[in-house]
Amino acid sequence: MYSDAHLVVMRTARPGGIMIAGEIDISNTAAVAASLRDEFDGGTDPHLDLSRVSFVDVSGIRALVGLALQMAPNQRLLVHGLAAELETVLKVTGWADLPGLELCSCAGEA
Repeated sequence: MYSDAHLVVMRTARPGGIMIAGEIDISNTAAVAASLRDEFDGGTDPHLDLSRVSFVDVSGIRALVGLALQMAPNQRLLVHGLAAELETVLKVTGWADLPGLELCSCAGEA
């Protein structure tokens, strides 16, 4: 779906969603956000595997939160493998409680 010198974004089949590996920063956040928006069209709850992400700056966090805010009613973005530090940021800011976002350790990570 997308790749640059620091990041790869690819589709996953089981569960259906996206896996991201590398570093998300200001240089690639717009491309990552576009890839996510294009993939998640309002169908089933999509999975986003971030277990191979080694760095996310504020622009990357904002892209994730922005996507969660755009989810269809009764749809959740299921986020797997988020680094503990980023999970803490999302919880402290209240973003972890957005109805369109679920930080999970669901079975069958993407």
